[in-house]
Amino acid sequence: MAEALTGVQKAALLVTLLGEEAATKLLACLEEEEVRRIAAEIARIKMVDPSEHEPILEEFTRMVNEAKGLELAGLPLAKRLVAQARPEDADRILQQIEPRRIPDPDEAQLDVEPPELPEAILATPSRRLAMLLQDEPPQTVALVLAHLPPRKAARIMAAMDQDRRIEVTRRMAGIREVREEVVREVGRVLEERLATICDEPIIPFDGIQSAADALSSLGRATGQEIVEALQDDYPELAQQLRDLLFTFDMLIGLNDRDCQEVLKQVDRGTLALALKGAAPEIRDLFFRNMSERAAQMLEEEMEFLGSPKVSEIEQAQRSIIELVLRLEKEGAISLEDQAVA
Repeated sequence: MAEALTGVQKAALLVTLLGEEAATKLLACLEEEEVRRIAAEIARIKMVDPSEHEPILEEFTRMVNEAKGLELAGLPLAKRLVAQARPEDADRILQQIEPRRIPDPDEAQLDVEPPELPEAILATPSRRLAMLLQDEPPQTVALVLAHLPPRKAARIMAAMDQDRRIEVTRRMAGIREVREEVVREVGRVLEERLATICDEPIIPFDGIQSAADALSSLGRATGQEIVEALQDDYPELAQQLRDLLFTFDMLIGLNDRDCQEVLKQVDRGTLALALKGAAPEIRDLFFRNMSERAAQMLEEEMEFLGSPKVSEIEQAQRSIIELVLRLEKEGAISLEDQAVA
């Protein structure tokens, strides 16, 4: 019987009767704990007795109608009734009513200063606050961000993943009123946690460079294997590491025979562009392994290029680096390994 069901059980049955689209919209209006309890109850339902459908829907309809009646009460209803009953005296009567009406709580709030977070929280850099809030529930994060300057709140939100950012935004937009003691308590707890994680100053750290240095210490072959393993899942990181690990200067490690092997496979225009931004030692390496005629043509090609963009030079150098790494992997050439002990 529907009378024997708890409120949560009735809500769960109602959600199953609404259909997925309507149920989704309904759950989106509830608090996280309410959604969790209703979802847990739905998961327990094995079979619904059709006899329970009608009383649950009737109870829901009755509650909606009662709520509508409440919404119609108050000053708006009084204005409409007076305007219809005594249209000629409506203005005079309403002027006598309005000064004595109970102030609207929403209007009264406008003149009240909103509660503030502790000064220590407000003065904390955005990166530290982002660290502090990363494990907090969305409703707490929304409350804190709502009490921060907009730009600071934006920087903290930028550090979140997309799903969390959306949920925090939804929670923040849903805030209608805030109890001062709640803000004070949240601020106190965060201030205590801040003291435990922020005893030492945050120092900027270049993790990419550190990773590249570590891979360089392992040797070029091992470093290349690790970078290739990262390529599929983390292409941007792999490219950053590749740019740091495998630079054009490493071609100094080519001996004359291997340099000549590279020259057989590289496009002259690409080489000319790459050498425009190369160190003199690398230019000399390639020029001395060419015939006099080929070297002259390469010089003319370089002069013809004028002043190319840095990005174009870097792209040309990158293509030659990839060629050299491929030839080394195939065993066609051998670069002097610059591994650090």
